[in-house]
Amino acid sequence: MAAVGPRQVERRRAARAGPEQGPWKAEAVLRPGVPVLIIDLAPHGVRVSSPARLRPGRRAEIQLMTQDTEERCLVSGQIARCRVTRLMPLSFEGVIEFEAEPRSRNG
Repeated sequence: MAAVGPRQVERRRAARAGPEQGPWKAEAVLRPGVPVLIIDLAPHGVRVSSPARLRPGRRAEIQLMTQDTEERCLVSGQIARCRVTRLMPLSFEGVIEFEAEPRSRNG
């Protein structure tokens, strides 16, 4: 018997990929100096794990680093959402929507 219910609609503008599938390292820095780990990213945004709370609606700048040359790219955006993922130690997961797609000089 077929399942009855609403169809799942893809809400993302682009597919997400892990940092190992692109030019960026998994480690990044959220200004003013908060180290974050990239969970996945797309041309329009990034999902990160952070030890600090990310406040939805606020502007953010994240510094990405290329895997091969360690070139740095500073990308501006806005925090779209944040949730607690672990209590001990306290950890958050958040999404930053980019104003413009990050690009390295070589790609």
